[in-house]
Amino acid sequence: MREAPFLWIVAGSAGSFTPARQFVQEMPYRPEMAIVLCLHRMRKPRVPMIEAFARMPHWTVVEPQDKDPIESGKVYLAPADYHLLIERAGYFSLSVDEPVHFSRPSIDVLLESVVEARWPRAGAVLLSGANRDGAWGLYLFHQAGYFTAVQDPADAEVPTMPRAALELFTPVRLCKAQELVQVCLEALSL
Repeated sequence: MREAPFLWIVAGSAGSFTPARQFVQEMPYRPEMAIVLCLHRMRKPRVPMIEAFARMPHWTVVEPQDKDPIESGKVYLAPADYHLLIERAGYFSLSVDEPVHFSRPSIDVLLESVVEARWPRAGAVLLSGANRDGAWGLYLFHQAGYFTAVQDPADAEVPTMPRAALELFTPVRLCKAQELVQVCLEALSL
């Protein structure tokens, strides 16, 4: 297997789209990393979310297909109505298992898959959201020794998701939306 990229996971629900999009827009290209966006969204939207990420200055943004290899230098947007999983062999898996916390893609499912795959280097940030999806997964991610960040609930449009995570553990970083690039670069340097 080729060298695994550093995985940076940006996850959230209600109120997370704008900070996630701004992060991808502002994040300088880093050839040694791959970004995975796991954002809750409608199963059949009028306008596909991928279109909102189509013209990013530094990154190619794609929705991964089942068994696509995880490649450095790309942004992967979890497809609507599928759970996205990371496999140890360095590829994505898609699942139509039941929604978790009413969500598919589920943030918990994605983060737990990174832990189970024992991915060499990764970090994740949990943004604004209206349910608890992601809190338990981020806790397990943190317990496995990965870099974790949570959006400050006072900065989040919908603070339920960040608060749920903070009830379980203290992340490496508590951050505001405008600090996401700085936090990612900090994680990458460790």
